[in-house]
Amino acid sequence: MITREEAVALVEENVKNKNLQKHMMAVAAILKRLARELGVNEDEWELLGLVHDVDYEKTQDRPDEHALVSAQILEGMVSDDVIRAVKSHNFEHTGVAPEKNMEHALIAADAASGLVIATALVMPNRKLEEARPESVFKKFDDSSFARNVHRDRIMYCEKFGMDREKFLTISLEALQGIHKELGL
Repeated sequence: MITREEAVALVEENVKNKNLQKHMMAVAAILKRLARELGVNEDEWELLGLVHDVDYEKTQDRPDEHALVSAQILEGMVSDDVIRAVKSHNFEHTGVAPEKNMEHALIAADAASGLVIATALVMPNRKLEEARPESVFKKFDDSSFARNVHRDRIMYCEKFGMDREKFLTISLEALQGIHKELGL
C-alpha cells in the first residue's frame, strides 16, 4: 500500500484544482477520525479519503466512468478494499453496491464534508472553529442550504452504526483539526 505522502503526490499529479484537493483532504480527515472511533485501520481509511476522487478531473464530464478510472490509476497501489470502496462511492454508475462499513463511511464522509464546510462559510468569520455541532444539525435540516449536499448520503452513517448527530459532530471535529490546511 502506498504511503500518505505518495497518495498526496498522486493526487497533486492528477488533480490540479486546489478546492478539489482540499475536499479530498477533508474526506480523508473525516475517515481517519471515524476509523479511530470504530477501531479500524486509520491509515487505510485516511488513504481512501485522499484518493477517492483522484480521477475526477478526467471524468467530470463522464460520470459513468468516475471511480472506474480511479480504480485503474490505483491498481497495485492500494488494497482491494480501498479500490472497491472507491468504486462503490459512485455506485449509481459503477454498479458496485456499497456493502462494508468502509464503503458506507466514504459515502457519508464525502457528503458531510460539503455540509460542514458550507456551514463554516456562513459563520461570521468564515472559520471552522466558529461552527458548532448544533449549527451543522440545523443546516442539515434546512434543505434550501447547500442544496448540492445529498443528505441521504450523509445518512449512510446509520449503515455503520452511528447516528447522524454523532457522525456530524465527528466530521466537524475532524475538519476543525485540519482547518489550516483547508484555509478555514
